[in-house]
Amino acid sequence: SHHVQILLCSIKVDDPFIFQKFRKVCEMLYFVYETEALIMKNLIDKVTFRHGATIDTRTAQSPMLTNSGLNEKVTQDTINYYNARSQSAGMVIVEYTSVSPNGGPSRSWAPDREQLAIYDNSFVPGFKKIAEKLKKDGNKAILQLVHSGREAQYRYAFGGQVEVPSNIDFPWISYPLHELSEDEVWPIVKDFGTATKRAIASGFDGIEIHGANHYLHQEFFFCLF
Repeated sequence: SHHVQILLCSIKVDDPFIFQKFRKVCEMLYFVYETEALIMKNLIDKVTFRHGATIDTRTAQSPMLTNSGLNEKVTQDTINYYNARSQSAGMVIVEYTSVSPNGGPSRSWAPDREQLAIYDNSFVPGFKKIAEKLKKDGNKAILQLVHSGREAQYRYAFGGQVEVPSNIDFPWISYPLHELSEDEVWPIVKDFGTATKRAIASGFDGIEIHGANHYLHQEFFFCLF
């Protein structure tokens, strides 16, 4: 194609064999580029996933922390925040929500400005209100689930234990860490399962597992995390 010819003319290749190989690579790359351009959809087009679920647009709102909880429960501030974003994207992912008492919160601005949790059924009514507000305009609602691991410093302030895969020295951490045994890990796995069930019972369409920010999942990747 014209674009391939321009690229070849701008590069000096003396070996004919290498030249032909390079030409084929260029033609292949341009074919891929043209094909992707033909099938590229508009942002407002619907998307159907392989399992059959659809979202109305190709956009998603990422989970952004509001610290709007009280006793880790949804408040009217939380509901108002997500109600105002019911048309923000085809899929809205609701913020950090811990799956067990020791799984969070990791931090807070004030005693009445906490991260959310869903480790027992008392949290369900609040999340039902969020899901209802988010889905009223056709959005898919997703809940982000997390165990904060060593970052659950606010839980320590509440008198709980901070759970980690390995109790090694982190010079910047001033609170004690509890190294999980294998027998203690499996209940946490189940906590994610039961939290998922509560999310679905609350009206959410799915969940996202938070595996960043040095939280428990990432800590299992490498001990220095």
